[in-house]
Amino acid sequence: MNGLMKNFDVNDCVAKDKVAQDFINTVNPYRSKPSLGIDLRSLAKYAKENNKSIEMISKDELLKFKMV
Repeated sequence: MNGLMKNFDVNDCVAKDKVAQDFINTVNPYRSKPSLGIDLRSLAKYAKENNKSIEMISKDELLKFKMV
């Protein structure tokens, strides 16, 4: 290490912060999302037990995991 600091560009920092704030406004991690209506844990367990990937599960099988 030669002891030199990288040049700090304030404009670049502001642009990155604006992008981050725009993302947070569109996808707020602090707000609850609506339910998918599917029990994902049971679906994943079923897929693992049957050696299937989630994409390989048919619509009929998927309806078994619909939440009421």
